[in-house]
Amino acid sequence: LYEHYDHVNIRLSVPDYAMKKFIAWSLEREHGDLGLGSAARKPPPSPLGRSLTTGTATRSIEKHADDILEFSYGHIGIAKARLDMLHEMESLEKLEMRRDQLPANIIMIFDGGLRRIEAQYISHRDIALAAMAASAEFDDGISIPDLRAKLEDLGLIAIRSGEEILEPTRGFLVATIRDNPQRLTVFNQNLIYYVEQKYRRAIHRASIQLNAPKARFEPQNIAEAPTAVTPHKISRSVTGLPQVPEHTHQAYIIRKGTRAWA
Repeated sequence: LYEHYDHVNIRLSVPDYAMKKFIAWSLEREHGDLGLGSAARKPPPSPLGRSLTTGTATRSIEKHADDILEFSYGHIGIAKARLDMLHEMESLEKLEMRRDQLPANIIMIFDGGLRRIEAQYISHRDIALAAMAASAEFDDGISIPDLRAKLEDLGLIAIRSGEEILEPTRGFLVATIRDNPQRLTVFNQNLIYYVEQKYRRAIHRASIQLNAPKARFEPQNIAEAPTAVTPHKISRSVTGLPQVPEHTHQAYIIRKGTRAWA
């Protein structure tokens, strides 16, 4: 049986029910019995565990677990990084302060990938950074034709297909399957926040270049109607010069010392 393609792109993600079980197991293994019903071997409650199970907690442990599930977008590595950040917290106040921040482990994952992208040939690097910046502007990514047009505006014109854009991004961008034309999106929505918050200078510079204002030369509206064209007649414009005062010239020259006749 002959397959007429070179490779197949398959997006893998952990189902929500399995991810919830993993999150509950990790939380109770670290902080004791939190009422999540996991099969983890539960130690005595940690300071954070005690805070989460008291009646004074503003958010229940289930809501914190749901946040980790929601903001992981099916990626087990991202979920693990968010769990690690929670494990480091000692109080609810510190947890709430950092709830909207990217965990340091996620930043390290993205930074490491960007370093590999920046180490490529200059042409591949520029394509990857610009493509990532353009795709991160929208939750559903950007269509390949629109992206190629943006790259051409930056002088990156030797791009023949979407595959030539995907390859240098090293897995940070993925192609949709059902869209026509296909779209390129970030592999995980956390990358959008990473780009928006300017965590990496190189990709921030690419975003600025994409959105830089361009010179536009548009026809001007002329209020006055043009004069009639007369191809067979030469017309001169009359220039208004100030008149030179005319003096009456004498017909003879008066010599010095000459007396007038009486």
